[in-house]
Amino acid sequence: MSVLKPIDPSDATGTTKDIFDHLKQNMDRIPAMMRVMAHSPAITETYMHFNQALAKSSLSHRTLALITVAIAEINGCDYTLSIGVALAKRHGVEERELAAARAGRAEDDKTARTLEFATSIVRRAGRVPPADVERLRQSGFSEREIVDIIGAVGLNIFRNYFNLVVGTDIDVPVVRTSGSPQPVP
Repeated sequence: MSVLKPIDPSDATGTTKDIFDHLKQNMDRIPAMMRVMAHSPAITETYMHFNQALAKSSLSHRTLALITVAIAEINGCDYTLSIGVALAKRHGVEERELAAARAGRAEDDKTARTLEFATSIVRRAGRVPPADVERLRQSGFSEREIVDIIGAVGLNIFRNYFNLVVGTDIDVPVVRTSGSPQPVP
C-alpha cells in the first residue's frame, strides 16, 4: 500500500492536470506511480522527459525493457518489475528471455553484454572498473551506446527507489521479484 496518497485525476489542477491529460492521451491511462509522483510536478516532468529522451536513444525499446527487468530484479522492486515485464511482452520478449534478463543474462551477445554492464553498475553502485567499459568498446559498443546504458540504469534506479520508498500499488499484472529485499526494521 502506498505511503503517499495518489492524486485523483479528477482533483488535478494546473501542471498536474496537464501532465495527467498528456498521460491519458498517450498511454490511455494514468499509472499509479505517476499519480503518486505528481505531488511534485517538477519531478514528474523531469521523469517524463528522461523517459522521452531514452526512447530516442541508441537502445531499442526491447533492450530498455530488458534493462528495466534486470535492475528491478536486483533491487527487489515488484512495481518496476511488473511494468518492465508488461513492456517487454509488448515488444515481443518471450518468457525464457525474461527469465534470463532477471538473472542479468541474454541469449544474443550484444544484449548479454548490455545487461552484464547494466547490472554491474547497480551491483557496484556505479564503481565499475574502466576495464568493463573498455570491454564494451572492444565488443563494438559506441560511446553513445555506453552513455545510453548508463542513462537507462540511472532512470531505473530512480524508478525502483521511488516505488520502494512509496510502496506504489501495482496497477498491471503483478510479477514478484525472486528475492525481494526484506524491509529494514
